[in-house]
Amino acid sequence: MPGTIEWPEDDGLVLACQLDGRGSAARLTWRELDAEQLPGGVWWAHLDRKAARVERWLRDKSGLTDTTIDALLAEETRPRVFRGKVGTIAILRGVNTNPGAVAENMVSIRIWSDGKRVITLRHRRLQTPRDVLAQLVLERCGPRDASELFEGLITRLTERKAAIINGFDDELDNIEEHVEEGDATEVRRELSDLRQEAVVLRRYIAPQREALTSLLIDPPEWLAERSRARLRDTADRLMRYIEELDAARERSMVLKDDISNRLAESTNKTLYILSIISAVF
Repeated sequence: MPGTIEWPEDDGLVLACQLDGRGSAARLTWRELDAEQLPGGVWWAHLDRKAARVERWLRDKSGLTDTTIDALLAEETRPRVFRGKVGTIAILRGVNTNPGAVAENMVSIRIWSDGKRVITLRHRRLQTPRDVLAQLVLERCGPRDASELFEGLITRLTERKAAIINGFDDELDNIEEHVEEGDATEVRRELSDLRQEAVVLRRYIAPQREALTSLLIDPPEWLAERSRARLRDTADRLMRYIEELDAARERSMVLKDDISNRLAESTNKTLYILSIISAVF
């Protein structure tokens, strides 16, 4: 992926740009979005849903229905995809890569598009939109239309989970390799934490795959076939993530039981020796 790009946020407008159809984009500001005539062509606005100006703009300028706006601004969200009266909404979650954050404390993103406009909203900072913006502005090889942008955001959101999920095997390998050397109580705590992380991640990833499956069963007309094919690959990747999380959870349980058995065996040996010494005395 290209490097990140930082555009200063402006009263809830995290970033906005107009696609040129060739993989690049020009920056937009509140002035263009607040104009009587919204920008033509394909444009994308990424907003902070907590800002009061964002809610006013959605209700007064965006042209979205109240039901759609309420779904985009909802406090608690479960991953899902549904078609509104105007446009399609995808509510998904990505791993939290913010400094000092816990990865399994996932961050939601709400994506809406009608094939000409793409509006995304965040609750907390998420790196995925800036990854896609960097493709557009720095590399000039980003999405060319709303279909590719909609799919690209979902795909990149999924790709960012890979490093976290693949790290489970490395952690388990390290624990298994040094299980004899480390403190048993500490190792069991590490295994419990790792298993809990896997459970939390799976809880969000499983419905996300179901959401993508429902999108592919009844896709909007504007979603091009090439984008549908990439989303099918993304859905398959999510299935693999679920299987890897299940395997990591089972493996951690086996390791934890093995450590418990070793502790019990060691305790029994100690008690046996003590009983012999007591009998001698």
